[in-house]
Amino acid sequence: MDLIIFISVYLISCFVIAFMAYKKKINWWLALIISVIVTPVGGFIYYQSNNPIKAYKEVRYKCQRCGFYFTEKATFCPFCEHDGHKIPLKKIYVDMT
Repeated sequence: MDLIIFISVYLISCFVIAFMAYKKKINWWLALIISVIVTPVGGFIYYQSNNPIKAYKEVRYKCQRCGFYFTEKATFCPFCEHDGHKIPLKKIYVDMT
């Protein structure tokens, strides 16, 4: 009976560490695996030592015909315009890290 309680507390603490890693937006699978294999203390050390990836949005201009992305604003796609097509570029936001 004591072993069942110990295993239950152990697994619950592993899942708590994984949930904390998920909320911090770091690799929660790795935190869970480290917590189960090493100990929840090892998972907590992994959790404390990693910082979340900070993503920001950056403007890009995409051609609908050829799919190229451009960083500078232009009226038409220069590659498609060279082929004789006047395709306007669409303004989109891309996640950058």
